[in-house]
Amino acid sequence: MKIIFNTFLYLAFITFAFSQSNTRVKMGMVNGTSSLTDYTLEIEERGFSAKIHVDRLKSTVRNLKFEFESDDYYNDYFQTLGSIVSASASGIRIEIKEGREGILIDVGKFSISLNNWDVHIDNNGPRNMPVFSWKLDLQNTEITPSTDMTRDLGREEWQIFNYLSGGSGAITIKKILGNLSMTQNGKISAKGSILLPVGKIGVNLLATINQDLKSEPYINSLKLDLLNLNPEVKAWLNDIMIEENISFRKKGTGFMINLSGLISSPRFH
Repeated sequence: MKIIFNTFLYLAFITFAFSQSNTRVKMGMVNGTSSLTDYTLEIEERGFSAKIHVDRLKSTVRNLKFEFESDDYYNDYFQTLGSIVSASASGIRIEIKEGREGILIDVGKFSISLNNWDVHIDNNGPRNMPVFSWKLDLQNTEITPSTDMTRDLGREEWQIFNYLSGGSGAITIKKILGNLSMTQNGKISAKGSILLPVGKIGVNLLATINQDLKSEPYINSLKLDLLNLNPEVKAWLNDIMIEENISFRKKGTGFMINLSGLISSPRFH
């Protein structure tokens, strides 16, 4: 698996970095798995640095096909389709610094999968509607920005950060679960939930998009459930409703938000 994967990366790099006329790359894979332990990646460039460490990483690939062709600089196309590409990891630590500002991200467990996808794109855009199904599971994540980063936050940004962090200086995300899919007729559906120490957010989305993917998606319905909120966050949302003249429906110890329309001009229900 590692040999095939490295070959794929090499061919992809050669194709996209040095592509000239009459270039074609095809690759296929039926099944493959790989695993790594104590993986570390470090990047440094001038005032920027990043370090990523993963205790354990596992990936799976099934029925993968990849093709790229370039007849000239104005006639290229890219196509990929497959059944499963998935990855799971545990014990992830990401440190990013730029100048005096930085951020530290610790993730307990992470898994992601892309299923049953078909993407075909040329110079004019997608040749057909991209099709895919995507799942995400993120657990026990802590995000700690540096003092220099939070010092530059505006009043509203600082208020949001302070509520989410509970005054601890770090945002804790207990769990994120989500799935997203797109069908051949441009229908998008998504469900997910975010569990924070200050409450829970539930998301249910139905939307549509044109095949060219250039127009703004239309939201048929978006439902947000803000549940089990602590008193401080609930009071803060009440203030927002008064200031912005927005009405949220009350639901238990939280709120329910329903909207539709364009992202740039949503309608609240």
